Amino acid sequence: MSLEERVKALGLKIPADATPGANYAPAVLHGGLAYVSGQLPREGDHVFVRGRVGSDVTLEAAQEGTQIALLRSLAALKETLGSLDRVTQIVKLTVLVQSAPGFFQQSIVANGASDLIYRLFGQEKGAHARTSVGVDQLPRNGAVEVEIVAAYD
Repeated sequence: MSLEERVKALGLKIPADATPGANYAPAVLHGGLAYVSGQLPREGDHVFVRGRVGSDVTLEAAQEGTQIALLRSLAALKETLGSLDRVTQIVKLTVLVQSAPGFFQQSIVANGASDLIYRLFGQEKGAHARTSVGVDQLPRNGAVEVEIVAAYD
């Protein structure tokens, strides 16, 4: 089963468009690695999950936001590589969380994206290094931003 078929089997959808919001590339290929620009949980100009996690946004909504942002990351990879089946490993996941004062569960928020990576890529290709960070603000008031690095052939 191809990666895109697994996405559909989970009832999810990879966005058709990963156009960046400004003058930068959605992903850059170098030395066998694809560096995907940070992605908000958005489609077009609409950001689905906005605000500070821990006050405006629930933990569960933030986890869903990381999944939406991860799917946008996959759209950027598909656009850049031509096929997601070229991905041989998810190397690194970084999740930025717009956090309310006193919110310390950034790693739990990041689990939303990590868990989806494992469901889509399996243990072998999905095992990844990870960083989750609390920040004061994100572009467009997004609750989360996801960045990945993937190896490809």
